[in-house]
Amino acid sequence: MSLAKVIQTPHVLTILYEDLAYRQIFLDGRQLPRDPNPSFMGYSVGRWEGDTLVVESLGFNERTWLDFGGHPHTEALRVTERFRRRNVAAIDLQVTLEDKGAYSRPWTVPVSLSLAPDTDLLEYVCNEDDSRRRALSARTEEQKRIVVPAETLATYTGRM
Repeated sequence: MSLAKVIQTPHVLTILYEDLAYRQIFLDGRQLPRDPNPSFMGYSVGRWEGDTLVVESLGFNERTWLDFGGHPHTEALRVTERFRRRNVAAIDLQVTLEDKGAYSRPWTVPVSLSLAPDTDLLEYVCNEDDSRRRALSARTEEQKRIVVPAETLATYTGRM
């Protein structure tokens, strides 16, 4: 289970992650920049639509994955998140990923988040866990044996 701490002010929402990363979501009405400086966490702006916080992000660099499965993305990645508090202890999150440089169409993933307001955020460094370090740093032997022809990849990525 991954923990995060949310700190909200009237103009910015900051999310602190246990892996020592952080995210800023600007709530002051600004628009997304046209040409943001690419970064690991991207550039995010948010707005309220009723009881749902809608966060739009772009400006990601290509040095990250979409998930621990290693799904790639390009700097064209655009993410829209819709946070809605279902009840006192749960938030429903809907994440839509769009990256015309890597995928032929956008897709949406539902995520359920649990609130733990009385929990301290403790740092976690993946380097301290040997199994995680191996998972993040290299492909498995089975993955190394898989070869996908460039023509097949082109049908999914839309570019070579």
